[in-house]
This record gives sequence, structure tokens and C-alpha cells, in this order.
Amino acid sequence: MIEWANRRQRQILVHSFLYYQLNESIISDHTFDQWSKELAKWIKENPDQFKMTVYYDGFKEFDGSSGYDLPYSIPDIQNTGYKLLKIHAEKRKL
Repeated sequence: MIEWANRRQRQILVHSFLYYQLNESIISDHTFDQWSKELAKWIKENPDQFKMTVYYDGFKEFDGSSGYDLPYSIPDIQNTGYKLLKIHAEKRKL
């Protein structure tokens, strides 16, 4: 489950970067909210495993209500966001 949590944290970080920094969204608000609620629930139910996740420090105060205060300024997160935007733009052209 730690692998799942790491992936979910990364997804939330990337999409928070797109939304809050670039004013772009490639997933629905519903999807983001669902991911956030799932992760927040998992964090609450698995505090010891949560401490072993890659982005633990950035998600310590995460309650699933917003990604605004998350550390999405991490270069790897931003690079992934830009790559996803490019892929999304190419798909829209088809």
C-alpha cells in the first residue's frame, strides 16, 4: 500500500501544480477530490505506513480538502506536469 500512497501523493502534487500554478486542469474536479479523499482516509488509517511515504513531509497536514498548500514546486513534479500538459495538448489535436 505504500507504493499506492506514493503514486497517489505524486498524482495529487502534479495536478495541484497544474491547477494552482498554471491554471490548467486535465482531470475533473471530481477525480481530484476522490483521489484526495482516498489518500486522506488512508493516511488517517495508516499513520505508521504514511511516515514511510516519499512525500510524507509535504502531506503531514493534508486533510484532502485542497492541494493548494502542498509542495508542488519540486522540480520533478513540475517537469511531470509540463510533460502531461504536452501529451494532453497533442491528444486534443487528434
